[in-house]
Amino acid sequence: MPRPASLAPRQSAPGVRVVIAVCVLLLGLAGGSAGLARSAAADPTASGRGPSLILPDEVIFVLDNPGERHLIQADGDPVPVLGAEGLPRGLRLIAHGDGSASLEGIATGPAGRTIVRVIAQNKAGSVADDLVVMVRQGPSFVVGEPLTFVPGEFGTVLIRTGGFPIPGLSLQGDLPAGLAFADNGDGTAIIAGTPLDGPGGAPVTLTAVNVVADASLTTRVVVALRPHASGGAGVLLPGSGPRRGP
Repeated sequence: MPRPASLAPRQSAPGVRVVIAVCVLLLGLAGGSAGLARSAAADPTASGRGPSLILPDEVIFVLDNPGERHLIQADGDPVPVLGAEGLPRGLRLIAHGDGSASLEGIATGPAGRTIVRVIAQNKAGSVADDLVVMVRQGPSFVVGEPLTFVPGEFGTVLIRTGGFPIPGLSLQGDLPAGLAFADNGDGTAIIAGTPLDGPGGAPVTLTAVNVVADASLTTRVVVALRPHASGGAGVLLPGSGPRRGP
């Protein structure tokens, strides 16, 4: 017995099936995108933010003296950890736990210019930069050769100092005729020339100055006769004398 036309199964047209498939695909993609968006919103700090450093313009300490605290800062998410490599002896970096740290202490030497490597790191990355640390030292005189010359003979005496920055040198007093003083600009100076008179001498004051302090040394420039080889009469130079036979 034939079925009524209303009960016969309907055959969907090919075009209808394509449209349905496209709609299902689009709905799936939309749902996936929404799921991805929800996943990203659930952990907005998943990737974090790498650190950046803020260093002071100038860091200066004076040898063997308590110095100021110099602040070093780092920005990033999560809060970066700070460290330093190559610090001068006696200095330390103290972390505050908030992305900042202070460079402090008593520098024990040596004096001079030091390049310190500052490092900030968190789980998102790390960054490093160089910080110049200056350890200054007041001037001092280095004991050297006596300031002694021979009349009528050209001679040179070197005067040496220590300190950082390099000190400038000057002389107060009247040198014996024929002698002159000159600052070499490198922490040393010379007294040189040919004494016109002698024996004799003159008191002088040497002064060394830098940004930390100044130092003075009062001494005497001596013009003395060279001792005779035979051991005869004459004014002996400091530290010299006639040789004794065996």
